[in-house]
Amino acid sequence: MSAARTLAAALVIAALTGVAACGGDDKPTSGGSQASGGGGGSANAGYAKQQIDKYKQEPQFAAPGDAFDAAAKMKGKTLWSIPASSAVPFVANIQNYEQDIAKQVGVGFERWANQGQPAQWVQGMQSAINRNASAIDLLAGINPAAVAQQVKQAEKQHIPVVVSHLLDPKQASPVKTTARVDIPYEQAGRLLADWAIWKTDAKANALVVTIKEVSSTEAMTAGIKDEFAKHCPGCKLQSTNVTIAEAAQKIQPQTQAALVRDPNINYVLALYDSVEVPGVVAAIRAANAAKRVKVATFNGTPAIFKMIQDDDIVEMDVGEDINWIAHAVMDQNMRVAAGLDPVGDPRIGIRVFDDSNVADTGSPPQDAMGYGNSYVDGYAKLWQMG
Repeated sequence: MSAARTLAAALVIAALTGVAACGGDDKPTSGGSQASGGGGGSANAGYAKQQIDKYKQEPQFAAPGDAFDAAAKMKGKTLWSIPASSAVPFVANIQNYEQDIAKQVGVGFERWANQGQPAQWVQGMQSAINRNASAIDLLAGINPAAVAQQVKQAEKQHIPVVVSHLLDPKQASPVKTTARVDIPYEQAGRLLADWAIWKTDAKANALVVTIKEVSSTEAMTAGIKDEFAKHCPGCKLQSTNVTIAEAAQKIQPQTQAALVRDPNINYVLALYDSVEVPGVVAAIRAANAAKRVKVATFNGTPAIFKMIQDDDIVEMDVGEDINWIAHAVMDQNMRVAAGLDPVGDPRIGIRVFDDSNVADTGSPPQDAMGYGNSYVDGYAKLWQMG
């Protein structure tokens, strides 16, 4: 899926995951003070490097809950998957992996095709309820508040509803559902901060590019800010924000303006790689800052991995594996459909990729490569298959 998280597709996901509309900032906002180069820099950089080294390794599966006989528990049941938009390759490919898993287990699997319209999500929920679904999954961007009435109706009919790939474990859900499948967004943010701290010997002057309408932005920026406060107190951290509608047009000029205003910026932390990195890199080049300003980002889009392979402006990308996500989503949905307790933390692995290990993602890079197979074997054992 080389086109998975293209700019347009990612903007669709972003639009659907929003919890609040926030205007774009023409000027960066600043937090912290200019790096002084005082004592503790090497120690803080050493800590940051330890975190990076830890997450550069292939993530290892840790069982999120007790084992169960998936085939036996799922006999005669049907799981429904309602995606944020069937037109987004990233979302559609998660569903492809889920469908493969459903065939292996022997459970029915219904995909509700839609083009990202809230009215279509309502229709999908209503259809699943009318057909007495065993569980309903709201996948990769549907804010449950948009279908709150249907969530309540499903609950009355004892149909569990799961919200997947929307929030960090520490974030509160806007509407209570049976279970969630969360992504470690805050930890991803910490790793972006750690990279800048390590690479600058705790003398970072970092610009964070945000899209506050996206639910996960809150968790990622919290991780960045906390890591800087604890391990880079002399560093400078500033941010610039765009709205979803503005992203394609404003990320480059706003980033470029920030780099010109502050010639000491040495890192840009781009929260969403396919949405932000193309504009950020263009801004760095236009500002003639390619030698002094580098980029660290999150998502693990193959096209951005290719930029790491081919150039030296984008140095690092914290990747998430869509096949691992699919396994975690199916695990949670099967548990609640069987009447088992849902897991609290799905323990989905993430991995830091840089020049030293990005070749693991393939040549050219591909989705679901570079994360190892421990989760595939682990879930098979967890589900007592074979």
